[in-house]
Amino acid sequence: MSNDEFISTGIDKLDRLLEGGILRGFTTLIFGSPGSSIEILSKQLSITGSVLYFTTEETKDEVVKTMSRFGWNPENIDFVDIASKYSQTILTREEKRVSIYEQRSKLKIKELIELGSSGMAPLVREEEDFLAILSNKIRLSSFEKIIINSLDFFLSRYSQEEVLRTLHAAKINNIEKKSVLFIIMTRGIHGDIFERRMEGIADCILELEVIQKGSTFERFLAVKKMRNYAKKIGIARYVIDSDGFVLEMIERIM
Repeated sequence: MSNDEFISTGIDKLDRLLEGGILRGFTTLIFGSPGSSIEILSKQLSITGSVLYFTTEETKDEVVKTMSRFGWNPENIDFVDIASKYSQTILTREEKRVSIYEQRSKLKIKELIELGSSGMAPLVREEEDFLAILSNKIRLSSFEKIIINSLDFFLSRYSQEEVLRTLHAAKINNIEKKSVLFIIMTRGIHGDIFERRMEGIADCILELEVIQKGSTFERFLAVKKMRNYAKKIGIARYVIDSDGFVLEMIERIM
């Protein structure tokens, strides 16, 4: 296959493990366990090519600060800073709650009883539809890479069926535009059935795992699925150092 059919991950040895990078149009699911430093990998994937980056657990400023620590340039990244939007939503909601409390605290007991008997309307919790933002940005995207970091945020606010429908649409858009879609997700917190369904959507599955051996920890990256390219399945040990995510020994699984 020609190099035009692949998009580089931005990590040379990972490209080598994948024998060229990620195929255009592929949806790549990246599972990580706690302590696997999956958040470092998600940032490092964005340092090459044109990138649309959804950040949910860290704000844009926090992501850029971490990238600068590793010497990575964020100029090619278009951030969708859902983390900041969500934080502002929480603050606005709390301000409304405090405002209503202050208003009620000034009323006399008799007035409060009258309000209660009249059926005072409950506080309306207005909130942006973050899943719609995700879907619309991907639909309009013209970037080589799209990184969702992470799916955990959406699964904490929407039903699994809503999230799956959105991802199916994102996958179709990704195929049509021949870009690469990376979905970051924590392993083991959303249920086995949902994880199996996500694995069915994905064309490529990477998994980061941390194994304790005595008093030390070893980290491994496994390529668990590459649709139509079984020989790309492999595993590699990795470390996190001043250069970021660094693959060491690579083993091919036959």
